[in-house]
Amino acid sequence: MPTAVIYARISQDRKGAGLGVDRQAEDCRALAERLGWDVVQTFTDNDISAYSGRRRPAYEDMLALLDTGAVHGVLCWHTDRLHRSPVELERYIAVMERHGVATHTVKAGELDLSTPSGRMVARMLGATARYESEHKAERIKRAMHQGAQAGKWLGGVVPFGWTIDGTPAIHDAEAEEVRAAVRAVLAGRSLGSIIKDWNDRGITTRTGRRWSYATLRQLLIRPRNAGLAEWHGEIVGESQFPAIISREEWESVRRVVENPARRKSQSNRVRHLLAGLAVCGECGSPMKSATAGNRDGTRRTVYRCKVGGPGHPVRTAAPIDHFAEELVIGRLSFPDAAALLSARPDVDLDALRTEDEALRARLDDAAEQFADGAITAGQLNIITARVQDRLRMIAGELATAQPSQAVAGMLSGGDVRARWQDADVETRRAVLDALAVVTIQATGRSHGKDFDPDTIAITWRS
Repeated sequence: MPTAVIYARISQDRKGAGLGVDRQAEDCRALAERLGWDVVQTFTDNDISAYSGRRRPAYEDMLALLDTGAVHGVLCWHTDRLHRSPVELERYIAVMERHGVATHTVKAGELDLSTPSGRMVARMLGATARYESEHKAERIKRAMHQGAQAGKWLGGVVPFGWTIDGTPAIHDAEAEEVRAAVRAVLAGRSLGSIIKDWNDRGITTRTGRRWSYATLRQLLIRPRNAGLAEWHGEIVGESQFPAIISREEWESVRRVVENPARRKSQSNRVRHLLAGLAVCGECGSPMKSATAGNRDGTRRTVYRCKVGGPGHPVRTAAPIDHFAEELVIGRLSFPDAAALLSARPDVDLDALRTEDEALRARLDDAAEQFADGAITAGQLNIITARVQDRLRMIAGELATAQPSQAVAGMLSGGDVRARWQDADVETRRAVLDALAVVTIQATGRSHGKDFDPDTIAITWRS
């Protein structure tokens, strides 16, 4: 009795039950009985697409067995269960020809690979299957694009901060954590301190995992937080997800988090007020913190230019920190300090937002013109690139025009000095960074132990 193997495959098994491949195998066994073949082994690849190019372990094992010449035939439900790639088909044909193996399908009958006409039919069926896969992928991509433009949920894990029962709704407890994290970042807290707090309190991601720098960063900068829909990194309209924070808050936190100069430490151990904020008076490079030895064997913290060398300062940190703190507290204690919370007078926020809306409408118009054939794909790409460049510039201008939340917190009532002393070093750094640039000059003396206020320049930001 001729021997045969069965091959079954399904591209997507949403429930993970394997029912699709089981039904295929059952039909193939019935075909084997009609043909009088003895099934010696069944190979199944569950939840693996032949179009995707991913390795199919069972298929590879089947080919290896066929290449030994120990089997007379292959049974499958349809030819597209075997191949959707011309390259794979040619490899399969070579093995079948080499050992004279027959191929029978439940739905398409025998696939005779021993004759030129039979191989031509196989190749035509393979090309048709490839076309169907590519066409289906294009339809899915287009549907997802349309869904994204409409702000719809495209499936997957429900995002942290919302629930979905037909339509998205805010998850009150999670949304409040998001708002608190946004306020903390705008007040100068590091992502590491927020990660530690959430993990210590048992707050997990929607997949039940601990928070990391990457997952928290992604959560904070996602446009959906402000009720905006995104597609491939670009804002395409309003989202069906209710906003958790305002657009202004989202623009501000995105600017902070995406700043390449921002600390990316995953701990909350920032220690020194001016490390990375103060700049060298010789070259303008950031000053880093380090330790230096004293003659009595003790150690002290210093600020050292990252470049180093003659003329570049190395200064004892403590008196400089105290000097800068006193100036900032004094500035915040002035009667006109509330003016620091005003938006920049040289920036017309309403005009920027109006331009932003007009540019997004222009993108929609360009997409419709392309769909109608009025413009080419090249013209659409040029329009999109230029408009998106301007949208990114507007986003940056809007973010920088907003008042500092860290300064607002320091001025939110009570004695400024008391609030400063109660604040942690991250909040103090955020306030100082929002208000001024500190430039440190060398003293001309060795070791930089002596403090000279004339060598410390405070430049207030406008």
